[in-house]
Amino acid sequence: MTAINISFLLLLLILAVRSHQRTVQGEQECTLVTHEGEESKGVLVPADQCTTFREQPENKDLRPTHPVCCAVFRSDPTCGRLSQYADEFSFDSRETQLDQFPWAAMVLLRRVQKLVCSGSLIASRFVLSAAHCFVDVRGTSKPATDYRVRLGDWDLELDEDCLYVRGQLVCNEQQPVDYAVERIISHGDFQRQRRDFLHDIALLKLAEAVEYGAQIGPACLPNWNVGVPLIAGQKFTVFGWGRTRSYSGVRRKYKIEMPGRNISACVRAYGLRAPEVPRIHLCVGGVYRKDVCHGDSGGALMRRESNRWVQEGIVSFGAYRCGKPLPGVYTNVAHYIDWIQWAIDVSSS
Repeated sequence: MTAINISFLLLLLILAVRSHQRTVQGEQECTLVTHEGEESKGVLVPADQCTTFREQPENKDLRPTHPVCCAVFRSDPTCGRLSQYADEFSFDSRETQLDQFPWAAMVLLRRVQKLVCSGSLIASRFVLSAAHCFVDVRGTSKPATDYRVRLGDWDLELDEDCLYVRGQLVCNEQQPVDYAVERIISHGDFQRQRRDFLHDIALLKLAEAVEYGAQIGPACLPNWNVGVPLIAGQKFTVFGWGRTRSYSGVRRKYKIEMPGRNISACVRAYGLRAPEVPRIHLCVGGVYRKDVCHGDSGGALMRRESNRWVQEGIVSFGAYRCGKPLPGVYTNVAHYIDWIQWAIDVSSS
């Protein structure tokens, strides 16, 4: 065999190994069988990357590099719906359309009309939010019975939401609905006392299933990715009813656009030191007076695709005084797609 042939075979072997490595990193789908005997799709990854396998005691002796079929969250086919009035002119660019971002969730105190945090509806009984919303300053978890979730609202001061579009008054077909919270699952590694708020993600299970409609529908989540996200220069949108500055609230659902930044901007701004920060945090914003604020925590950071919206992040923390020219930190949703499915499965067991 000639030297050229040997070199060619070695090249093929290297390419095959690299292809296998990419497959193990999550590009190959696999099939799982649920406890109910139903089949579902998963992703082939090393065991140490899969939350489901890490959380099961019987798998503690499994080699970390052993490939396993990991359950990951799959978005509803109707997710990320664009507003039917998305291209209409608005005198206030911050004001959303009536049916825009129908997954927007308000997290309220159960007995008081007070906005605590925000969230996003991702399935008929599940709302995604931030873990820091549901623990006190000592890190103690608060009971699910303290909260309720409101879906389908737009103007907080009106019983019927209406807006002029093309010179005609258009009103919401669906009234806002409040749902009791049955259970809250926060990420096990979240620590309120840490300044970097690592793993700031929580899943709320509602007491009953949500009925989708014109004003209520699920968000799309991104594909699972445990690598370092490259978002500098990308355009993102956040929305909600939180304060527009440290002292002023809003009555209608507002939106703002902000640029993606390199994670180093947030590392410098907030002194972030943990090695996992580049993979689990997103750094966005930093434009004067264009910022999320109190009440927006747990809300969705969205990226517009051609025919849908995708939730890339969860509002986590930022400047003490809202509106300062400092970027904000968002939980990187793509990193937690397997954790989200694990939390759904745990809450249903």
